[in-house]
Amino acid sequence: MYITRVILAVSDMARAVSFWSETVGFPVQTKSEAFAFLDAGPIQLVLNERGEPGPASDTELVIEVEDFAEAYRQAVERGVPFEVEPRPVTSDGSRDLLAAHFRDPDGNLASLTGWV
Repeated sequence: MYITRVILAVSDMARAVSFWSETVGFPVQTKSEAFAFLDAGPIQLVLNERGEPGPASDTELVIEVEDFAEAYRQAVERGVPFEVEPRPVTSDGSRDLLAAHFRDPDGNLASLTGWV
């Protein structure tokens, strides 16, 4: 058993596709009127247009990268709206896991993370 897709409810498909593909950097694989499928590594990020935005969720997408400093720099250049500067959130005893979070235009929460 394993997870293959995560579906985010969005209120405006064009705006959401632009944010998640152009700003965040997940390539679009395919899309229809109600759904867009983006390549998010071992899973697909699926955007589902549902009209008006719903209530904010406590669910968080965690995007792990190999080179945190470079990925964070590029994300800032592309306009990812980080709400919190990178900070250590945990340690394995020899490395720290850094994280910086942001929200998409519909308020969905995501974090960019990486070990340093």
